[in-house]
Amino acid sequence: MRYGIATGIRIFLDDGDAIQIVVTAIAAILLEIYLARREKWWPGLLLPAASILWAAADIVSCLAVPSEAAFGLKLGACLHLFLIQNSRTLVLLVIYAACREVWRQKRKKAGELNRTRIHDI
Repeated sequence: MRYGIATGIRIFLDDGDAIQIVVTAIAAILLEIYLARREKWWPGLLLPAASILWAAADIVSCLAVPSEAAFGLKLGACLHLFLIQNSRTLVLLVIYAACREVWRQKRKKAGELNRTRIHDI
């Protein structure tokens, strides 16, 4: 058992939850790779945008919880929670950037190959 960062809500994790979290993370990474490798640029940004919105909703709910702590302390804890939750956003954006760079290099190489073929004719 552990406690939430800002709210003091008890969070229970067992082995099944850990497996579910790992499987969900792997699925999200694979989906991000698939979306980032598509020809259009915007599908790869859907998961990072959803992650930022989720973190923003959590910071709003964190600030809405009544607490006896000073507002500055509560705000600091909520911002800390926001930064921790955006680590997944950072991972998704790094994956997006890497996949888009590989995609650009492949397109550039294919374009050069096509120009070489045209010159050979």
